Amino acid sequence: MLIINPKRINEKIEVKPYWYNYYAGYSHTFTQNVIESAGLSQDSVIMDPWNGAGTTTLMSSVNGFRSIGVDLNPVMRVIANAKQTTKDDINLVKARLKGLSSKADIGPKDSDSLRAWFSEESIESIRKIEKSILGGKDYWSTNEKVHNLTAAECLMYTALFNCVRAYLSDFIPSNPTWIKKPKNPDDKIRVPWVQLRDQYVSYVNGMINGMSVVEHDWPSGLSEITVGSSGNLSVDSSSIDFVLTSPPYCTRIDYGVATLPELSILCVNGEDEVDKIRRKLMGTTTVPKSIENKANSLTGKCHDFLEAVRSHSSKASKTYYYKNLVQYFYDLMVSLGEIDRVLKVKAKFVCVVQDSYYKDVHCDLPGIVVEMASSRGLMLLENVEFESKRNMANMNVGAKQYRDKRTAYENVLIFEKRMMNE
Repeated sequence: MLIINPKRINEKIEVKPYWYNYYAGYSHTFTQNVIESAGLSQDSVIMDPWNGAGTTTLMSSVNGFRSIGVDLNPVMRVIANAKQTTKDDINLVKARLKGLSSKADIGPKDSDSLRAWFSEESIESIRKIEKSILGGKDYWSTNEKVHNLTAAECLMYTALFNCVRAYLSDFIPSNPTWIKKPKNPDDKIRVPWVQLRDQYVSYVNGMINGMSVVEHDWPSGLSEITVGSSGNLSVDSSSIDFVLTSPPYCTRIDYGVATLPELSILCVNGEDEVDKIRRKLMGTTTVPKSIENKANSLTGKCHDFLEAVRSHSSKASKTYYYKNLVQYFYDLMVSLGEIDRVLKVKAKFVCVVQDSYYKDVHCDLPGIVVEMASSRGLMLLENVEFESKRNMANMNVGAKQYRDKRTAYENVLIFEKRMMNE
C-alpha cells in the first residue's frame, strides 16, 4: 500500500475542491494514494467512522467506490455531504440562489446561538438565506433537517458556514479550535442584507467552480453519510471491505467549540442543543460524572499513561484531566471494537494517529491504538511514521514550562482483521 505524509502540506497540489478549511483532516492526495493502492475490487465498501469533513467519502466516490461515513457532529455530515454534490446538482443550486430575498418570512426564534456574535438584523439576514437553502421548508429537529438535506443543499449550507466564519475572523485567535465572543453588545457584527447576500453568492459560486478540480460526475448515491457514533455503528457485522480513518487525537481539542458557529447556524433548538452535541463528541473537554468502571477496563500502555496523569503534581490532574482522558480512551476502545465487528475477515484498516504530551508525560497514542486493536483481532501489518512540526501542541505556550520538545509524530497504522484463533 502506498503511504505518503497524510498532512495537508502543499495545498497547491491537493486533489480537492477548496471548500472548507477543516484543520483536522488528512490530505486528499494521501487518501487517493491509499485507496488506489489498496487492491480493492469494484464492489468494495469503504468506511470512515470518524468521517469529519469527508475526505474518505469524497475520494471513495471519485474512485467509484461505495462508502459509509459516520460522525457525531451534524456539521460534519453537512460538509462531507456537500462534497458529494455532482454537476447534475448545479441547476438546483443556481435556482435556490435566484430565490434569495430580503422579504422571506422567517418566524421568531426564542433561542438563537448566533446572538453571541451578530446583531438581530444580521441574524435575520442569515436565517433568510437559510430559508432559501431549505426551499422554504421548516424542521422541528436538527436530526431530521440534517438527514433530509440533499448534497446540493449541503453545498449551500457549507457556503453559509464559510461566509459567517469570514465575518467572525476578528473573533478567531491563532488557535483555530476556539472562537471568542464579544464582551460588549456594541461589538456585535452588523451586516447589511445586500452585503451578506452578495458575499454568500460569491462563496457558492466559488464552490461550484471548485467542482472542476475534482470531476464530480459519479453516480448519485455512492456515499451514505450519517450522524452517528463510532462506538455504536449502524452497520452490519462483517460487511465492510476497507476502513480509512483518523480518530480525534488525544490533544483535548473540543470539536464542539471548534465548530460552534456552524452548529449555531444548523441547530434548531439553540444553545441547549449545541451544548448537548458538544458533550457527546469524542475528545470533548467536558468531564463525565463517573469513570470508575471505564477506567478499570483500560489496560497496558493506556493504563500506564492514565496513572501517570492521575499522579501528576500539576493542578487538577487527578480531579479533571484524568477523568477527561479516561472518557476519551474508553470511547476509543469501544470504537475500535466496532471497527473490528464491521470489518470482513482479511479486510484492511488504515488509521492515522499522532502522539502528544500531558505536561511532561508522553502519550504514545499510536502504541495504545496498536495494543487496543490487537486485542480485538486486528493485526498490525505496517507502522509508517512522519514528523509533524505543525501541530496543536505548539499553540499551547504553557507547555514550555514542562518540556522543550515541540515536535509530534504522526503514524499511519495498517491493520488486517484476523480470526481470533489465528
